Amino acid sequence: MALVYVVDDELNVRRIIKQTMENEGNEVSGFVTAEEALEAIEKRQPDLIFMDLTLPSMDGVQFLKELEDRAYSIPVVVVSAITSPESIRAVFKLGIVDFLTKPFTPQELRQAAELSLKNEESLQKRARDIRRLIEEKEFRKANSLLRELFADFPSSPYPHFLYALLIKSSNPRVAAKHLRAALSLDEEFKEASSELRKLEE
Repeated sequence: MALVYVVDDELNVRRIIKQTMENEGNEVSGFVTAEEALEAIEKRQPDLIFMDLTLPSMDGVQFLKELEDRAYSIPVVVVSAITSPESIRAVFKLGIVDFLTKPFTPQELRQAAELSLKNEESLQKRARDIRRLIEEKEFRKANSLLRELFADFPSSPYPHFLYALLIKSSNPRVAAKHLRAALSLDEEFKEASSELRKLEE
């Protein structure tokens, strides 16, 4: 079960997404504004966000930038009536995983959610594989997979953390730098804090 947030000022849209996602066994909360959603995210981070680009006060692009500034790594699916290529390119550059045009079908919602949540699962699995390679001293293979992880998940703390584990013996100064980068992306990352303390002792 995933926790899903829906940010859209149209009641009907929130209702359709909520019903579709709850039918798949997920927990869903709806918000009219980006500001309300940000308040909720501070208390409890969702596994996925569906959001419109046209929102009262803070718009969707500003919301995405705010998520980035606060170092949240949450999969986002944009659901919007705006279809200009410039707008779509702009939001994909800000790291969204999918863009659905209104009106949409429940099937499109399910597919977008599956893609987004699978991406997050993929990150966790690949991080585990790289960590195993580091523990087995397969450093060259781990380094190769890490480069791909950096490219695929640039806003995640895991590539920085794993790279620090990879090089901490040979280059502790650079390892510490990457651990700080991981903590800037997720200040609750306890393992990164622990490794950084060890390097600084």
